[in-house]
Amino acid sequence: MPEQYSPKILGFLCNWCCYTAADSAGVGRYQYPPNLRVIRMMCTGRLDPSFPLEGLAHGADGIFVGGCHPGECHYIDGNYHALVSASLVHAMLGKLGIEKERFLIDWASAAEGPNFVKIITAFTKKISALGPLGQAEGRDQAELQRNLAAAAEAARGRKLRTGLINAGREMMKTGDFSRTAIAGLVHDKCDKSLSELFV
Repeated sequence: MPEQYSPKILGFLCNWCCYTAADSAGVGRYQYPPNLRVIRMMCTGRLDPSFPLEGLAHGADGIFVGGCHPGECHYIDGNYHALVSASLVHAMLGKLGIEKERFLIDWASAAEGPNFVKIITAFTKKISALGPLGQAEGRDQAELQRNLAAAAEAARGRKLRTGLINAGREMMKTGDFSRTAIAGLVHDKCDKSLSELFV
């Protein structure tokens, strides 16, 4: 029986909730896969959409973003804005032909060490099943990494930034924070720029 693939997973964790949940899981000696490499952020609202794309371009097989539960952000609405950035990342992965399951955004409060363990264990299993970047996609890994680097550069560009800002404003105006509604807003505000990039 072949040995199961051990993926490289990069995590961006909110200082106040998910990072603290990970810490409490360690203190409580909960067991979870050691594949996650963590970057601590003050808030997931500071997640630039280029960060996950850069992570995949530089060798990660999966990207996890973890923050406070919606409505419990220490900076009021930061995690809602993180959902807007995450929706753009998912859209760009789709345009590149990369499995969207390689990128996950989820929530765990500071007191939810066991929930953090559950999320990371399930995500690691999913990425293990997908294998190295390119395997599930049936594409050359080096080519995908080059395309991801180009996509990360585009995500830092003015057109997509403007689209994201407008999507975020519209989200706050409507008060609909469902992932489906946010994906629709990102599509409306950014799809033209994305279509120009991925021709």
